[in-house]
Amino acid sequence: MRELDKAAMGRRIREIRLAAGLRQWELARMLGTTQSAVHKYEHGVVPEPRRLIELARVGDTGVEWILTGEHWENGATDRRRLETDILDTARSLCKLDERSQATLEEALRIMREAIAVLERRDDDPVAQLSPHGGALRAHAGETLELLERAWEIQRSVLERVTRDAKDRLAEG
Repeated sequence: MRELDKAAMGRRIREIRLAAGLRQWELARMLGTTQSAVHKYEHGVVPEPRRLIELARVGDTGVEWILTGEHWENGATDRRRLETDILDTARSLCKLDERSQATLEEALRIMREAIAVLERRDDDPVAQLSPHGGALRAHAGETLELLERAWEIQRSVLERVTRDAKDRLAEG
């Protein structure tokens, strides 16, 4: 287990405050503490658990990200916590065998090409007459983004598990 980098934690707390457009005294009021305490948090003093939970809520993130800079679910380092449906999709993708993974890669390639065609056809009057063109255009990008993010999570999880296993073997 690695040691907590308190300076980096403080920077993440400051990032949360600034992203929320708050001054230290405003965040202090939300947390039920003083401006001085918030100043100390931003300089590496670890907040009490209930304040960590409120900071996570304000920052739309998790306590683990505030403390470590990573989310426990997938090792992601972005502040925002991923939506549950993306994590569920990633879990499902982890269960795919190699053949299914190759099929998914091919499906994503086809979707990217189809979206590119749809985006080029905005000025094509024939494409505009299609009753499904608008609906496809509206949802294709969202679907592709969801699948790509889930696929990235799946890869990240596999890399993290492999890295942790290597670390345990090296220690043992």
